[in-house]
Amino acid sequence: MDQEQVKQALLDMLDSNGKRGRKWFFPKNVDNQYKILANMTLKELLTYILPALLISTGIGFIPPYNSVVFWLVKAFFIVFIIVIPVVYVNYRPVKFRENIRSKDYIKEFIDYRKKKKIYFVKPKNTFLD
Repeated sequence: MDQEQVKQALLDMLDSNGKRGRKWFFPKNVDNQYKILANMTLKELLTYILPALLISTGIGFIPPYNSVVFWLVKAFFIVFIIVIPVVYVNYRPVKFRENIRSKDYIKEFIDYRKKKKIYFVKPKNTFLD
């Protein structure tokens, strides 16, 4: 570290109101899970990807095997069945937050829709009646 970087680090430690100490923040990429393959945990692989692979192999074993058109139709369904869970697990709806995934976002949205809504009604003015 050169002298300018040390100076900048010391200035960052001073808060705007004169309070000294470290400024705490949560980084954008904080995640408490261990990733195994393609940014997915073991639980996600077993829950979402393994059933999709099993269904895809089942579709692949459906006869007839010599029809090119039927193989193209099967390939379309196999790709569709595998891509949907991968996108569900890996897509990030908030671009600058690595720790928010689409499955968490959808779960939060569904929970919000189920939550009881509170409506406030403006009270009637009884003095003018």
